[in-house]
Amino acid sequence: MRFVLNEDQNMLRESAADFFAGRLPLAHQRKLKAQGQSRDADAWREMAELGWNAIALPESVGGVAFGRSGVALLLAEAARTLAATPLLASNLLAAGLVEAAGSDAQKRDWLPALATGDKLGALALDERARHDPARVETRARRTAGLWRIDGAKCAVVDGEFADVLITVARDADTDETLLFVLDAHTAGVRIQPLSQIDAQPMARVRLDGVQVDEAALLARGAAADAALNTVLERARIALAAQLQAVSRVLFDTTLDYLKQREQYGRKIGAFQALQHRMARLFTRIELAESCVQAAVAALDSDADLARLAALAKGMAGETALAIADEAVQLHGGIGVTDELDVGLFLKRVQVLEALLGDSVYQRARYARVIGVVA
Repeated sequence: MRFVLNEDQNMLRESAADFFAGRLPLAHQRKLKAQGQSRDADAWREMAELGWNAIALPESVGGVAFGRSGVALLLAEAARTLAATPLLASNLLAAGLVEAAGSDAQKRDWLPALATGDKLGALALDERARHDPARVETRARRTAGLWRIDGAKCAVVDGEFADVLITVARDADTDETLLFVLDAHTAGVRIQPLSQIDAQPMARVRLDGVQVDEAALLARGAAADAALNTVLERARIALAAQLQAVSRVLFDTTLDYLKQREQYGRKIGAFQALQHRMARLFTRIELAESCVQAAVAALDSDADLARLAALAKGMAGETALAIADEAVQLHGGIGVTDELDVGLFLKRVQVLEALLGDSVYQRARYARVIGVVA
């Protein structure tokens, strides 16, 4: 399936490409990494001024109602320069859950600030190294009209900068899924920044006796599970779009290198064995592209979302890993170092592929969705 961009989407993509190439080029990411920083705070404010934080939110809460496909387009362009943005964590995950599961009052309380970028959100879900949303040990117990939350989250995207945390817990009495929205500065919340191989923002979050009232409960039980699953599928599609963009950059970079590098008196791209390797990679990119485009096209309707998300994230992840591996092999040993762009993209691929379920996880999900396994 070919996802054909309309005029507004084309304008958004071109605007994003210009912004990231001019404001947050790869050289700028190197500078930030050398300084031990994981984001450019000024650039994040500029993104908010452009309306990007509000792009998928309804106009009733200060959004621009452009559509979630717009977020995927923005994230894909950001991936081409390895730029960190708040869009996945704050827009698709945090704001997306408030919109999907919150009451009208909760939406009025939380979404306007997320839409303007005055506050940033994050989803506190995973508690283990491997993504598994079904295994949540964080417990919430209701006593004297308050909820007490205890637990730990090991990999919270953009958690270091979050003002708002969407926290997934289990009811200590019924074991139902609970979704809470809370101020990240609430007593008992401890946030520890993590260093990742790709230098992107990540954090551990501990919740020690965090007390919130009933107004903090977004949803419980089946409603909470449904909202969480839907929002995770959307985020997986956005990650697939990022992986696909990185695959394109790695392929083009490697192809240019093969056309320039000389060995044995010839351009190494003239050797048929290397031409065949690049041809195989190209066919894999195109196949993954079809999967990703079909998934992005479904973002605004949520049609067949689970199947398309698993397919897109799994295919894009496998393809990106394969291309990153070949890019390193064809560049030689320097390909794994930060001195070469390929090395930076390799590290980003490894993180993106693992987020919200790697290709093995997505294959298993796809098999369940289409009924191959129970």
